[in-house]
Amino acid sequence: MKFRIFLVGALIAALLQTGALAKIIYDRAELLQNGQEVVLETGFVDPRDLFRGHYVTLNLVVSRVEAKTLSKIDDFSYYDTIYLELEQGEGLFAAAKAVTTSYPENASGPAIKGTARTTHSNDSPESWLSFRFPFDRYFAPKLRAKELEKLRGDRKLGIILMLDSKGNGAIKGITIDGEKVYEEPLF
Repeated sequence: MKFRIFLVGALIAALLQTGALAKIIYDRAELLQNGQEVVLETGFVDPRDLFRGHYVTLNLVVSRVEAKTLSKIDDFSYYDTIYLELEQGEGLFAAAKAVTTSYPENASGPAIKGTARTTHSNDSPESWLSFRFPFDRYFAPKLRAKELEKLRGDRKLGIILMLDSKGNGAIKGITIDGEKVYEEPLF
Protein backbone atom coordinates (compact mmCIF):
# COMPACT_ATOMS: atom_id res chain seq x y z
CA MET A 1 0.00 0.00 0.00
CA LYS A 2 2.79 2.45 0.94
CA PHE A 3 4.60 1.60 -2.27
CA ARG A 4 1.50 2.45 -4.35
CA ILE A 5 1.11 5.81 -2.60
CA PHE A 6 4.80 6.53 -3.20
CA LEU A 7 4.49 5.49 -6.85
CA VAL A 8 1.40 7.66 -7.42
CA GLY A 9 3.10 10.60 -5.68
CA ALA A 10 6.24 10.18 -7.78
CA LEU A 11 4.16 9.99 -10.96
CA ILE A 12 2.24 13.16 -10.06
CA ALA A 13 5.50 14.98 -9.26
CA ALA A 14 7.02 13.87 -12.57
CA LEU A 15 3.94 15.03 -14.48
CA LEU A 16 3.97 18.43 -12.76
CA GLN A 17 7.68 18.93 -13.48
CA THR A 18 7.24 17.87 -17.10
CA GLY A 19 4.27 20.22 -17.45
CA ALA A 20 6.21 23.14 -15.96
CA LEU A 21 9.16 22.52 -18.28
CA ALA A 22 6.85 22.22 -21.30
CA LYS A 23 5.21 25.55 -20.40
CA ILE A 24 8.59 27.30 -20.18
CA ILE A 25 9.62 25.92 -23.57
CA TYR A 26 6.25 26.74 -25.15
CA ASP A 27 6.22 30.32 -23.77
CA ARG A 28 9.73 30.99 -25.12
CA ALA A 29 8.91 29.53 -28.54
CA GLU A 30 5.68 31.56 -28.63
CA LEU A 31 7.60 34.75 -27.79
CA LEU A 32 10.28 34.09 -30.42
CA GLN A 33 7.64 33.39 -33.03
CA ASN A 34 5.06 36.10 -32.28
CA GLY A 35 6.81 38.85 -30.29
CA GLN A 36 7.66 42.35 -31.49
CA GLU A 37 11.17 42.49 -32.94
CA VAL A 38 13.66 45.10 -31.70
CA VAL A 39 17.39 45.37 -32.43
CA LEU A 40 19.62 46.78 -29.68
CA GLU A 41 23.26 47.79 -29.95
CA THR A 42 25.62 45.83 -27.75
CA GLY A 43 29.20 44.89 -27.10
CA PHE A 44 30.36 41.44 -26.00
CA VAL A 45 32.59 40.13 -23.23
CA ASP A 46 33.28 36.39 -23.40
CA PRO A 47 33.69 34.77 -19.98
CA ARG A 48 33.12 31.16 -19.00
CA ASP A 49 30.90 29.82 -16.22
CA LEU A 50 32.19 26.62 -14.62
CA PHE A 51 28.68 25.14 -14.33
CA ARG A 52 26.84 26.56 -17.36
CA GLY A 53 29.60 26.70 -19.95
CA HIS A 54 30.51 29.50 -22.33
CA TYR A 55 28.45 32.63 -22.55
CA VAL A 56 28.71 36.13 -23.89
CA THR A 57 27.91 39.03 -21.56
CA LEU A 58 25.90 41.60 -23.47
CA ASN A 59 26.88 45.19 -22.84
CA LEU A 60 23.64 46.79 -24.07
CA VAL A 61 23.89 50.48 -24.95
CA VAL A 62 20.41 51.08 -23.48
CA SER A 63 21.63 49.74 -20.11
CA ARG A 64 23.25 53.11 -19.42
CA VAL A 65 21.35 56.17 -20.60
CA GLU A 66 21.96 59.89 -20.16
CA ALA A 67 18.87 61.32 -18.43
CA LYS A 68 18.68 64.46 -20.57
CA THR A 69 18.13 62.35 -23.71
CA LEU A 70 14.85 60.90 -22.36
CA SER A 71 11.43 62.50 -22.88
CA LYS A 72 9.98 61.15 -19.60
CA ILE A 73 11.47 59.70 -16.42
CA ASP A 74 9.41 58.45 -13.49
CA ASP A 75 10.93 58.49 -10.00
CA PHE A 76 12.46 55.13 -9.09
CA SER A 77 14.83 53.55 -6.58
CA TYR A 78 17.60 51.01 -6.87
CA TYR A 79 16.19 47.52 -7.70
CA ASP A 80 12.77 48.90 -8.73
CA THR A 81 11.14 47.35 -11.79
CA ILE A 82 11.27 49.80 -14.69
CA TYR A 83 10.07 49.83 -18.29
CA LEU A 84 12.35 51.37 -20.88
CA GLU A 85 10.30 52.64 -23.81
CA LEU A 86 12.19 52.41 -27.09
CA GLU A 87 12.09 54.26 -30.40
CA GLN A 88 14.00 53.81 -33.65
CA GLY A 89 17.43 55.41 -33.25
CA GLU A 90 19.45 57.20 -35.91
CA GLY A 91 21.06 54.02 -37.18
CA LEU A 92 20.38 50.34 -37.15
CA PHE A 93 19.37 50.15 -33.50
CA ALA A 94 16.54 51.14 -31.18
CA ALA A 95 17.22 53.89 -28.64
CA ALA A 96 15.83 54.72 -25.20
CA LYS A 97 12.93 57.19 -25.20
CA ALA A 98 11.41 57.12 -21.68
CA VAL A 99 11.65 55.30 -18.34
CA THR A 100 8.47 54.45 -16.43
CA THR A 101 7.67 52.34 -13.38
CA SER A 102 4.60 50.77 -14.99
CA TYR A 103 4.17 49.42 -18.49
CA PRO A 104 3.43 52.40 -20.79
CA GLU A 105 -0.07 51.72 -22.15
CA ASN A 106 -0.01 54.38 -24.89
CA ALA A 107 3.60 53.89 -25.92
CA SER A 108 4.55 54.74 -29.49
CA GLY A 109 7.13 51.94 -29.47
CA PRO A 110 8.01 48.76 -27.62
CA ALA A 111 9.10 48.73 -23.96
CA ILE A 112 11.55 46.44 -22.17
CA LYS A 113 11.09 45.34 -18.56
CA GLY A 114 14.20 45.68 -16.43
CA THR A 115 15.59 46.58 -13.02
CA ALA A 116 16.99 49.96 -11.96
CA ARG A 117 20.67 50.01 -11.01
CA THR A 118 20.55 53.67 -9.97
CA THR A 119 17.95 55.86 -8.29
CA HIS A 120 16.15 58.79 -9.85
CA SER A 121 14.09 61.60 -8.42
CA ASN A 122 12.93 64.62 -10.37
CA ASP A 123 13.95 66.69 -7.30
CA SER A 124 17.58 65.62 -7.72
CA PRO A 125 17.99 64.09 -11.16
CA GLU A 126 20.96 61.88 -11.92
CA SER A 127 22.82 62.62 -15.14
CA TRP A 128 23.23 58.93 -16.04
CA LEU A 129 20.72 56.15 -15.42
CA SER A 130 21.69 52.50 -15.30
CA PHE A 131 19.48 49.42 -15.82
CA ARG A 132 19.77 45.66 -15.89
CA PHE A 133 17.77 43.41 -18.18
CA PRO A 134 17.10 39.67 -17.83
CA PHE A 135 18.77 38.90 -21.15
CA ASP A 136 22.22 40.32 -20.39
CA ARG A 137 23.95 36.97 -21.02
CA TYR A 138 23.83 34.88 -24.13
CA PHE A 139 24.83 31.24 -23.60
CA ALA A 140 26.42 29.54 -26.58
CA PRO A 141 28.33 26.37 -27.36
CA LYS A 142 32.10 26.75 -26.91
CA LEU A 143 32.89 27.14 -30.62
CA ARG A 144 30.02 29.60 -31.20
CA ALA A 145 31.09 31.72 -28.19
CA LYS A 146 34.66 31.88 -29.55
CA GLU A 147 33.35 32.87 -33.02
CA LEU A 148 31.30 35.68 -31.48
CA GLU A 149 34.31 36.95 -29.55
CA LYS A 150 36.34 37.16 -32.78
CA LEU A 151 33.54 39.03 -34.56
CA ARG A 152 33.31 41.93 -32.15
CA GLY A 153 36.29 44.05 -33.34
CA ASP A 154 35.21 47.50 -34.60
CA ARG A 155 31.92 46.32 -36.02
CA LYS A 156 28.42 47.31 -34.91
CA LEU A 157 27.07 44.39 -32.91
CA GLY A 158 23.40 44.02 -32.14
CA ILE A 159 20.98 41.58 -30.60
CA ILE A 160 17.56 40.90 -32.00
CA LEU A 161 14.99 40.76 -29.20
CA MET A 162 11.43 39.59 -29.38
CA LEU A 163 9.23 41.42 -26.87
CA ASP A 164 5.79 40.53 -25.58
CA SER A 165 3.04 42.96 -24.55
CA LYS A 166 4.34 43.06 -20.95
CA GLY A 167 7.95 44.05 -21.72
CA ASN A 168 9.43 40.56 -21.36
CA GLY A 169 12.02 39.68 -23.96
CA ALA A 170 13.98 36.81 -25.43
CA ILE A 171 17.03 36.89 -27.67
CA LYS A 172 16.16 35.80 -31.19
CA GLY A 173 19.43 36.46 -32.95
CA ILE A 174 22.60 38.46 -33.44
CA THR A 175 23.47 41.07 -36.07
CA ILE A 176 26.79 42.48 -37.21
CA ASP A 177 26.70 45.75 -39.13
CA GLY A 178 22.97 45.22 -39.66
CA GLU A 179 23.32 41.73 -41.14
CA LYS A 180 21.81 38.79 -39.25
CA VAL A 181 24.59 36.30 -38.49
CA TYR A 182 22.74 34.01 -36.11
CA GLU A 183 19.14 33.11 -35.38
CA GLU A 184 18.04 31.22 -32.29
CA PRO A 185 16.10 28.04 -33.09
CA LEU A 186 12.59 27.74 -31.65
CA PHE A 187 13.39 24.43 -29.93
